[in-house]
Amino acid sequence: MSGPITVVIVAEPIAALLSAAAIRAAHAIRQGYEQAAELREEHAALQEAQRAAQSAARQQGAQALETEVAAAEARFDQLIALSEKLGAAVRVKATRPVRPATGDPMALAAYARGLQALAGDLQAILLTEAARQREALEPEEAGIAIPEAASREVASRPSERLLSRIAHLGPPPEDIEKLARELDGTGPGDRADLLATELRRRIQSHLERTQRRLVQEATATIVRQSLEDLGYEVEDIADTLVVEGGMVHFRRRDWGDYMVRLRVDAATGEANFNVVRAVDAGVSERSVLDHIAEDRWCAEFPALLKTLEARGVRLDVTRRLAAGELPVQLVERRKLPKFAQEESGAPIARLLGRKIK
Repeated sequence: MSGPITVVIVAEPIAALLSAAAIRAAHAIRQGYEQAAELREEHAALQEAQRAAQSAARQQGAQALETEVAAAEARFDQLIALSEKLGAAVRVKATRPVRPATGDPMALAAYARGLQALAGDLQAILLTEAARQREALEPEEAGIAIPEAASREVASRPSERLLSRIAHLGPPPEDIEKLARELDGTGPGDRADLLATELRRRIQSHLERTQRRLVQEATATIVRQSLEDLGYEVEDIADTLVVEGGMVHFRRRDWGDYMVRLRVDAATGEANFNVVRAVDAGVSERSVLDHIAEDRWCAEFPALLKTLEARGVRLDVTRRLAAGELPVQLVERRKLPKFAQEESGAPIARLLGRKIK
């Protein structure tokens, strides 16, 4: 039996980032497949639009499409080579989507574009980790295309090689750029050495902050997808949930007025799960069904733990109250999210029980 549960969110950076990248790629590819299916199934009134889309696909040509697919797959193979040097090859390979068996050019195009988008995510993840670990690894060794700023001759400026470590993250922060200019304007000597040391320290801090933020955003993606995979209806979860904190709700369709509230405290990294019941304004009666709702969530919670852990996010339980130790929170219905079934007007099965005065 279980009431409110408090956990500490612990994400393994590379595992979580790769899992989130795979989730985004799967969504993109699935969306592409759905769009292709919609074009094939459109009724006669839209046949002209269908013919135009199919014509565009044919004009691209089967050979050109195969070339695009081959390029995407080759880029992915290059990233595997880099990941092997970081000890992440197994997880990177696991993110690779399955190439469609069908000869449908639109499905193949969706696969190619999804794989390219995934490769872009993976490249940023792996280069950031390589730089953060201060690996003696140059991206060129793996044959990976990197931003122009990172590929220029490093001898031109003393700061160039250091800045190349974060070139894939875009323009550097103002304080780093200012320090780099000061280093470049200083002749060889003790002061230049001190400036280089400080620049190296700030670049390392920038890498760690960036990775930490990306991991927090990835955690939100993983939580949302994991809940959906387990069959829950989930309120929209912003990428900033773990970064800034916040509150979301989820439930199963047959839970009636009950749902689980997840509240995240960004400052502590803690999250709290508790069952809530939607009530009309002014209602305060307790129900025997409150215990049933808490026991049901208690039985399902371990499945969520396992699903998250498989994707690189661990929830360490720090507090677990018995069902009924605290009353189920009653929340005015208007303050809770509307889920798809409610919005569509579909009937919702509700458990029957007597009220406790």
